[in-house]
Amino acid sequence: MTKKYQALIKELGPLRVRKNEPMRAHTTFKIGGPAELFFEAYKVEDLIKAVVVCQELKIPYFILGNGSNILVSDKGFAGLVVKNKTSQIRILRYEGKLKEEASALIEAESGVGLNRLVRYTIEEGLSGLEVFLSIPGTVGGAVKINAHFRPEKDEFIGNFVYQARILDRKGEVKEVSRDYFKFDYDKSILQKTGEVLLSVVFKLDKVADKKLLWKKAQEAVEYRKLRQPMNLPCPGCIFKNPKGSRGAGFLIDQAGLKGTQIGGAKISEIHGNFIINTGGAAAANVIELVRLCKRKVKNIFGIKLMEEIEYIGF
Repeated sequence: MTKKYQALIKELGPLRVRKNEPMRAHTTFKIGGPAELFFEAYKVEDLIKAVVVCQELKIPYFILGNGSNILVSDKGFAGLVVKNKTSQIRILRYEGKLKEEASALIEAESGVGLNRLVRYTIEEGLSGLEVFLSIPGTVGGAVKINAHFRPEKDEFIGNFVYQARILDRKGEVKEVSRDYFKFDYDKSILQKTGEVLLSVVFKLDKVADKKLLWKKAQEAVEYRKLRQPMNLPCPGCIFKNPKGSRGAGFLIDQAGLKGTQIGGAKISEIHGNFIINTGGAAAANVIELVRLCKRKVKNIFGIKLMEEIEYIGF
C-alpha cells in the first residue's frame, strides 16, 4: 500500500474505503476486474471530497454511476472508484401565472437513478423525461453522454437541462448553464474536460393529466422491448450510429455478425448494436467482438464505427 493510498484512506475514512472491489458487481455488463480502492459517496460533499483529495494526491479516479455504458478491464482499475450514490430530488420552483399551466425547475443530484427521476417527474405531472423510462444509468451518466431515445425525433435529455453544478479539474465548484455542455449526439463537453457533474436542474412543462405521461412512457418501454435485449447483462449500445447511415445495428446485421459469440460475449440476435454477457464473459471477449464488428463494417461498407461505451482501466 503506497503512502498516497494510505493518505487517501485516512481522509475518506478507513471503514468507508474498500480494497480490491470486484467491478463486475457494479456494472450492468457484469464484467470487470478489481478496483484497487472503492468508495461510496452518499452526499455531494462526499463526492467533492473524494475527487479533490485524489486531485491533490495525484491518484487516478473514476466516478461510477449505475455501471451502464462502460466496459471495465479484466485487470480492473488502478486507483479510486467513487460510486456516486447521491440521491436528492427537489422542485425548485414553478414558473408561469398558474401552476397548472407552468413549467417547473427540478433539481436532481447526479447519482439519482434516471428511472427514479422519470417516475418522480411523471407523478408530479411534469413532461419531458417520460420517454427515458427503463433506460439504465444515473442522471450524471445520462447528461454526460446526452442520452437519447429516438435521436431522429430529437429526443435527447440535454434538451431539458437548464443549468448544473460541476466540479472542475481545479477542485472548484461552479454553476453552468445548458450552453456550457455543448450537447451533440452522444456528446457533452464533460467527456473532454473530465469535470464531475454534481447536480442538474431540468426545466419541464407542467401538464394536467399525468395518465398521458404514463401512457407515453409505457409506449417507449414497449418500443425498446421489441428492439433491444432487455434484462440481460449488457452496457447498452456499443457503437454510435454513423451519420448518414441506417444505424450501427443495421450495418452489423448486414455484415452477418448477429449472434456471433466469443467466449461468454455474444452479439445480440435482437439488435446488432448490443453485446450481451451470456455468462462469465471477459472484457477481452468483448474487445474481440468490437474489433470484429469494426473491421467487417469498414471492409464491407467503408464506414468506421465509433464506440459509444467508455473503456475503464485499459
